[in-house]
Amino acid sequence: MKTERTEKIVWNDDVVMKQFISYAVGTWMGRYRLDKPGLQIAHPNPTAEELAPYQYKGKTIQIDDDGIIPLMSANCAFPDNAALQFKQWLAIVYGDAMQLDNLNFVEKCLKKSIDDYLVKDFWKDHKKMYQNRPIYWLFSSKKGAFQCIAYMHRMNPYTAERIRTQYLLPHIEWLIQEQQKMQEDAANLTPRQRKELDNITKQIAECREYHDRLHVVADQQIDFDLDDGVVVNYAKFGDVLSKLK
Repeated sequence: MKTERTEKIVWNDDVVMKQFISYAVGTWMGRYRLDKPGLQIAHPNPTAEELAPYQYKGKTIQIDDDGIIPLMSANCAFPDNAALQFKQWLAIVYGDAMQLDNLNFVEKCLKKSIDDYLVKDFWKDHKKMYQNRPIYWLFSSKKGAFQCIAYMHRMNPYTAERIRTQYLLPHIEWLIQEQQKMQEDAANLTPRQRKELDNITKQIAECREYHDRLHVVADQQIDFDLDDGVVVNYAKFGDVLSKLK
């Protein structure tokens, strides 16, 4: 007798969606393009032509100007924050009319909000996907009050300094402003708001401590050769990068 063997493809919604989000991040970094297949910028020193804006479905697509993307809470002040960029990207790729449905579908697959996934889980999944040899390097304070990723192929000796001056210091200033606004209305704060104020105060301290460490690294203007491998080069930045293991 013949026996028939049937094989079913197992579709894991969360795994597919995480790969989808990874691709989206890659298009912001210039690693991929919406109008061309395959790898694009996967080498040091990309040309001005490779970084230039391009057209997709009648819209202009901007590649991130510095290859640095904040992974911060949705209410932060960065216009290029990952969560905000992803929502805008979905609208460009699939249209405004389906935006809400698409956002809901993504979160249903992830079983959590897009914001929570990008802030808490994206880099962990990225690191796992690349077997602890990530191409996006996570600059992070101790508890993640500040964190952003930098695309290693677009990093240079001034990347750490750019993160310090263009991202970390503005974020600290934004936190201080939020703290001051709440302190001015201290008598009227609800218990939840008081807890939020306490959390902001802790975040300021955490970010300032991280700034001191990042400043030391930034002043070194670290350069590296990609041929030496991720582990060797990653280690040069010490504890301003999140641990690989």
